[in-house]
Amino acid sequence: MRSRSGRLTMLTSAAMVSGLLTMTSVSPASAQTDAKPAAPPAGKPAAAAAPAAAPAKPAALAAQAPTPAATPPAAGATPPPAGATPPATGTPAAAPAKAGEPTTKVTTTKPKKALTEKQKKDEAKKLYKEAEARFDKGEYAVAADLYRQADEHVPGAAPKYKLALALDKQGLVTEAVAAWQAFLDSKPDAEKFKEKIAEGQARVEALKKTPAKVKVATVPEAPPGLKVAVDGVAQTGKELSVPPGKHTLTVSAEGFADASQELEVTFAEAREVNVTLTPQAPAPVAATPAQPPTPPPPADVPPAQPPPPAAPIEPRSPVPAYVTLGLAGAGVVVGTIFGIQALGAKSDFDDAPTTKTADKVDRFALIADMSFAVALTFGVTGAVLLLSDDSAQAKAAASNATKKAFVTPFVSPTGGGAAARFTF
Repeated sequence: MRSRSGRLTMLTSAAMVSGLLTMTSVSPASAQTDAKPAAPPAGKPAAAAAPAAAPAKPAALAAQAPTPAATPPAAGATPPPAGATPPATGTPAAAPAKAGEPTTKVTTTKPKKALTEKQKKDEAKKLYKEAEARFDKGEYAVAADLYRQADEHVPGAAPKYKLALALDKQGLVTEAVAAWQAFLDSKPDAEKFKEKIAEGQARVEALKKTPAKVKVATVPEAPPGLKVAVDGVAQTGKELSVPPGKHTLTVSAEGFADASQELEVTFAEAREVNVTLTPQAPAPVAATPAQPPTPPPPADVPPAQPPPPAAPIEPRSPVPAYVTLGLAGAGVVVGTIFGIQALGAKSDFDDAPTTKTADKVDRFALIADMSFAVALTFGVTGAVLLLSDDSAQAKAAASNATKKAFVTPFVSPTGGGAAARFTF
């Protein structure tokens, strides 16, 4: 009995060991690695190493669930190292880095090596030559860029002049003016660039007169009967060509009030001007004038009173007539004296004709004539004053109450004449 039970125990133990060895030799796909099993210690057979593992209980082994196989890595991806925990099923793996791409990018820029003066001159000559060839072919945009590069290497008047010319050929007004001005400011040789300097000055002056392009945008956009005027001069359309300077822009339309605003533009400028039109208020209806009230019947008007009698006219004084006649007599006396002197001077001139004597004859004769004329005037005036009646004098005083006249003759050692004064 004892030997049979011991033999049964040994068979059972051997069966369990063999089953454990079989299960441990078949591992789940997720636990398989490329790692080689550890070599048995030296001097011990491989069979002796197998019993060293602790046998697991059959119940625990039966309850152990198989681990699902992990998703195989993508082609070209680096396999996980031995012993690493694979990602759980359904969890997206991190995107692998691109092959050859470093984890951190470091940008390094090597500074350009500075050119020597000789290299700059050689490069400038090369660029200028190429620019000349492009300019001759009419490729002005390319030529302008090459001229600009040549001037950057070796600044000079020649590339600046050709750059301005190339920009001018393209119709780039603003850029051309700046380039021409840069050429003139570079102080080119007055003898060598005499004609080019004159050309640059003329082009700057001409280009600065280039009209600006002004587009008028109205609100509302297209009102009926729209009219646009600049400085009172009617324009056609909404796109205007306006000379440089200050101007007055006026916009009018039917049913809207006129809108005006000041506008200042520079040469070759492109601008859009917004104008808002305000509707006109309706004209007020003329009210019917009220009928004036009926005037009351006129009352009895008393008869008009006769005008008061005119004030009696004082008798006229004869003194003004006597004074006037006296002045006439004085004029006759003066005229007679200078007339006699004129005759004497005429006799002297006949005996010895000289310029001085001729002047004396003319002077004396002139004074005599003027004196007689004054005498005649005063004589007539004095006679009228003396002979007119009072009624005529009253009428004249009423019509010329503020008019006065005064005439006085005068005589000097070198001549004579008359002075007159009139007051109105």
